[in-house]
Amino acid sequence: MKRILFRIVLLFAASCVTPLDGAAPVLGQAARRESTSDDENLESLLREELLADHDVDVATEDRSVWREAARFKKDTSVSDERFHAALMKIYREAETTAQAKNQESQDMQVLKDAERWMRSAVFWLGVCEDVASKTFLLDLASDTSKGGALRVTAILSYLHVADAEETMNILLRFLVGEDRMGEHARSSIYRYPETVWDTASPEKKAAMFSALFEAAAVESVQWAFDECDSQLIAMCPAYRDSLQRKGMLKRQLSVPFPKYYSELKEKMEKEVERLEKLRKHTSINTNPVTAIARDFNQPLPEEERIALETPPNAPHAGGTAQEEPQQTGSKGFYALAAVAGLLGVLVLWFGLRRKRGPA
Repeated sequence: MKRILFRIVLLFAASCVTPLDGAAPVLGQAARRESTSDDENLESLLREELLADHDVDVATEDRSVWREAARFKKDTSVSDERFHAALMKIYREAETTAQAKNQESQDMQVLKDAERWMRSAVFWLGVCEDVASKTFLLDLASDTSKGGALRVTAILSYLHVADAEETMNILLRFLVGEDRMGEHARSSIYRYPETVWDTASPEKKAAMFSALFEAAAVESVQWAFDECDSQLIAMCPAYRDSLQRKGMLKRQLSVPFPKYYSELKEKMEKEVERLEKLRKHTSINTNPVTAIARDFNQPLPEEERIALETPPNAPHAGGTAQEEPQQTGSKGFYALAAVAGLLGVLVLWFGLRRKRGPA
């Protein structure tokens, strides 16, 4: 009831003020900041927010969770420290309630709310950049006694505020390293970058692409590889025609497919067939140091596209008589370049011998 009355007051106040174009209703924000100046009121308002309809899974196409958390934090001008403290108190109390779920006296709705508070609190910690929040999220992600869904939530929230190095470390740890998670958890993590890609720094984009590339190279489940592969294509269009991708697709096809994966197998076979016919492939450099300045939303520059392989049995699709002189010219150019290089080495060698004198 208090919540409803509070919103009515805000709506009435907003209707009495005509904000500037594009500006937020200042009076409404001021009223909200006033309501959260007290820690108890902040916790009470957060409890209701965390049970609201915008509590969704960020691993799906709905990306509203962090937006709502950021909006709340901005409107109330709450510091990371206060926000962290309030969310942690809600999480700990809900955790205590959830741990008693085997008691027959527990009300099912109470347990349901407790689980939502835990999950939502972990989500909303994803807008806190303080060390305490990151440490908690990383510890929770590492806690194998917790459910997989909650651990994945912690990983995604950590990634939301992580820098490039932190992003690389946590992705490699849970996708490739000793703490590698199960296939369903990996699939959720593969889909993560699309939730923050537009706002990520070039360094963070490079870290995400490099880590997912390494994960794809060792992925042992075909449908999970397909999730990762699709994400890599979206992140870096040049990856789609790379030799590295062709090799990974062939590796997936070398393993027997379950019967219900027939469509996926056919899809991969068609991609390999397409790549085999290409006369020019890209080469992907996954070193984040050299990839930092690259915009993964754009194709690689032409000078970085290297003719690494021309399949011997590939038909000259689309080839014309005009292409042959170009190929001959290219071969002649490379031959001349090789001769010039050899002559340069000989001149340098003779020059050094003259300086040193006879042996």
